[in-house]
Amino acid sequence: MSRVQRLYQLQSLDSEIDQVREELAEITANLGESVALKAAREAARAAEKRQRQAQTNFRDLDLEVKSLSDKIGSHEKRLYSGKGLSPKEAASLQQEVASLKRWQSQREDRLLEAMVELEEAEEQLTQNQAQLAEVQQAWATNQENLGQAQSALKTRAAALIEQRSRLIRGIDEDDLAEYEELRSRKGGQAVALVKDDICQVCWMGASHSKIQQARAGIELNYCGTCGRILYVL
Repeated sequence: MSRVQRLYQLQSLDSEIDQVREELAEITANLGESVALKAAREAARAAEKRQRQAQTNFRDLDLEVKSLSDKIGSHEKRLYSGKGLSPKEAASLQQEVASLKRWQSQREDRLLEAMVELEEAEEQLTQNQAQLAEVQQAWATNQENLGQAQSALKTRAAALIEQRSRLIRGIDEDDLAEYEELRSRKGGQAVALVKDDICQVCWMGASHSKIQQARAGIELNYCGTCGRILYVL
């Protein structure tokens, strides 16, 4: 195996390792609660709060209406019995009963509105809880898939790194240093494949003599345009 062929194989490994690391980073970023899940949970909480408030409001109004009804009934019973009431007291009590009935009518109207509000709140809560359950299920499935993909990628990364370690043992230290320096400056690609006398990175042609030298693989030859090490199949 020539010097350049070893470097080309090393670059292939490094490119795959970089790809695996990018995929792992993307998976890591997507692990944990999603924006959709947080939004669905918040919507369910808001609906639950609204339902509790509507329920409390309905219960309070219902108790108030019942209390008014009891009070009116007590007053009317006293009026109808006529016991111990002067004409003035009876008139005053009649006015109070009339006032209580007007207030009762208003509160009954409000109770009906509260009943509608409660029904709407309960319906909204049911919908939001169903939506949350659906989002949670989809999220859980996605997290399981991501976890499996992450595990597979970690295993692949470990194998590639071990393979790289074995490969660099057969590479000259100076060649490896040159490769690493070029790789850092050339966007992760230090070696350029040549096909049909064309550099497959910058797409510029190379001279026949340079192609022949690169094919021989005895010395490192560089693209005159992009400066990468040339490798000819």
